[in-house]
Amino acid sequence: MITRKDQTTHTLTGSAPPTCWLREGQAACLRLELPSGQTQIISYAHFIAASLQPAKDTLETLCICFSSHQVEIDGHGLRELLLCLEDVAVKWIRTTPERYRGAIGQDSGMISDIRITDLADER
Repeated sequence: MITRKDQTTHTLTGSAPPTCWLREGQAACLRLELPSGQTQIISYAHFIAASLQPAKDTLETLCICFSSHQVEIDGHGLRELLLCLEDVAVKWIRTTPERYRGAIGQDSGMISDIRITDLADER
C-alpha cells in the first residue's frame, strides 16, 4: 500500500510531472491545495455544479460551485477533471509546480492557479 507521503515523494522524485489531482471513487470531501500553501476541505454534500470555460490565451477555467464556496481553477486539459467531478470522484486538487508547467503538453492536465471565494463573505 502506498501512503500519501510515499505517493508525494515518488511523484516529486520521478521523471514524470507530478499529478495535480487525484481520482478516487465517491470521495466525501474535496481537498484544495492553494499556491499560497493554504489547504481547504469542502464537503461534496455542498456541491452544486461545475462548468468548463473555453481556453483564453491557452488557459481554460474550471468553475466549481458549492453552496458555501466558488472555486475557479485555471489550467489546460481540464475536461477529464470536470468529468470526474461529475462522478464526485476527485479527492484533491493542487497546482502543478512551476518547474513542470512548460513540459506538460496542452492535452495533459495542468493547473496553474486555484482561487476560492467564500460566498458568506459576498452576502
